[in-house]
Amino acid sequence: MIKKILKLTATLRALRIVNPVEAGLADFFRRRAKSPAAAKPVLLVQCAEDPFYFGVFGAIASALRLHGPLRVEQLMFRSVNVAEAASWSRFFLNRVFVNAITSEKWRVLYASYCDAVAYRCNDLGDIVGDLFDLVRAYRVWRRLVRGTNVTTLEIGGVLVGDLVNDTYLRFKPAPTVDVADRYMFHVIWQAYRDVRRAQDYFSKRPPQLFLTSYSTYVQHGIPVRIALQHGVKVFAFGNYQEFCKQLTLQDWMHTKFADTYAQDFAVLDSQQERLAEADAALASRIAGKIDSATAYMKQSPYQERESLAVDASGAAVIFLHDFFDSPNVYYDMVFADFWEWACFTIETLQKAGIRFLVKPHPNQIGLSGGVLDELKQRYPGTAFISSNITNKQLVQAGVICAVTAYGTVAHEMAYLGVPSVMCARHPHSSFGFCVTAKTREQYRDALISCGNFGGDQSVMRNESLAFYYMHNLNHAHDEQEFLEVLGVFRSHCADFFELEQVAGLKAELESIFQMSAFRRHVKKFETCLS
Repeated sequence: MIKKILKLTATLRALRIVNPVEAGLADFFRRRAKSPAAAKPVLLVQCAEDPFYFGVFGAIASALRLHGPLRVEQLMFRSVNVAEAASWSRFFLNRVFVNAITSEKWRVLYASYCDAVAYRCNDLGDIVGDLFDLVRAYRVWRRLVRGTNVTTLEIGGVLVGDLVNDTYLRFKPAPTVDVADRYMFHVIWQAYRDVRRAQDYFSKRPPQLFLTSYSTYVQHGIPVRIALQHGVKVFAFGNYQEFCKQLTLQDWMHTKFADTYAQDFAVLDSQQERLAEADAALASRIAGKIDSATAYMKQSPYQERESLAVDASGAAVIFLHDFFDSPNVYYDMVFADFWEWACFTIETLQKAGIRFLVKPHPNQIGLSGGVLDELKQRYPGTAFISSNITNKQLVQAGVICAVTAYGTVAHEMAYLGVPSVMCARHPHSSFGFCVTAKTREQYRDALISCGNFGGDQSVMRNESLAFYYMHNLNHAHDEQEFLEVLGVFRSHCADFFELEQVAGLKAELESIFQMSAFRRHVKKFETCLS
């Protein structure tokens, strides 16, 4: 017992540690000139617990302050924790102690350029309000148990069901949604608390501008949607294809808007030069190099490390997603989670007598290994291949179709001459190299017909290049240069305990301040504040 207490004490104490990168960035912002705080305009920044966002939001706030008085407030969004549902004691420990200690650490860091706290998603001071929310959440949860679809749930006129669905998957964590699980009740309760606090803040003292990392999960998405309802300008910084994206009530996903890529590329000049630029970049990725579009991956999925031991000729390939990832990061996802999608796909292909292989996601989290084992036990005899097998190897072996919900693998396979079947409003949806289903029936029909989608490979290749250009390269020269510098800054922020990295980070921030593209973005934010 004493050992457990000592271990717990050490764990909680470790949460307070400020690493050299975090301390260095805070020192950088404290030393910059700080204009007098004003009642207005107000910039709200999400207190993202990540040195990269801490640095980016601080750079923007510091640059805006050079143009006049500005009040900067921080939204402390920490509430749910991964695996907090393992036991009641763990839930209590996380919600009371872990949240409090971690939030205080980051509050102090953000105070290097923030004037005040806007509100806290896990504020324990409003017991009465939280009890009312608990009762409401319990009633909703009981109705869900009786069969209501969680993704359609609204609270106070705010759609939160997709956020609740994805938060459950990520933070339970679980590969599939179980609406009868008590942790679903806790997530719905947190959603009620988040809606009430956000409505109170944005209705009484709305900021002019709100900067957030992501717009998925309840802690990110609910403040975003309520801010938009109150006319606040909101920008998200969570995708790798652009510095930021302005969110709207019509499009509140942080992922890059891609519905008109094909039409937009068709009106560009110098198309052959643009295709050649995309060809060079995509060929480099296929050769095994990490580019800006795959910077989130730990290693390139095209580094050939082992040989393919099964016959893939004439087979379809199911490219699994990370089971704990957000299925609703894109609109119109046909399935509630990736487990349900995988099972439906496997069973449909089996019934149709279509040969297929299953390839795990190359960047999945550790828990996915257990889910894969469960999937193999559920479908014995199914050919699972190693995630180390490259897509180039699969194409060379003769696969005929790729199956993915919304993955970037679609344009990579098209580049290699293979079409895809998909089932969400994904980034490739305006191009012809993929068949996109909007219902389960359409998806089933597309899977059964997957052997008949072969087309002109040169057309598919050009379409994949047009997609790649629009998704990753359609920027002014100075913007592209800025994004590359930002990518380096992001990677350096991840080296938490490299003391020699701190001086370099400060130098990178100084250079970012001088870049024309960054100044252009600051001007845009300044307009939002006026």
